[in-house]
Amino acid sequence: MDTVPASDARITRLARALPLLLAALLALGAVGTVGSAGCDDPARYVSTPDGIALEGGCLKPAEIDPLVGEPSDHDAWSRRG
Repeated sequence: MDTVPASDARITRLARALPLLLAALLALGAVGTVGSAGCDDPARYVSTPDGIALEGGCLKPAEIDPLVGEPSDHDAWSRRG
């Protein structure tokens, strides 16, 4: 009957546990990233006389680039011809 040497058994156990350890480290990294990436003032949609507007959030209107040119330039269906 074949027996596995003790050193091979340790390597086999380590090889089985390694993916679990890696997954746990990645999960801890993800929790840390999400915890530090929060916004203190979440955005919300409100109804205004001009329509629906987005208020609040971490971005200021000056940080968002407006569309340049005709709106149809950015519409894939209008370019199909």
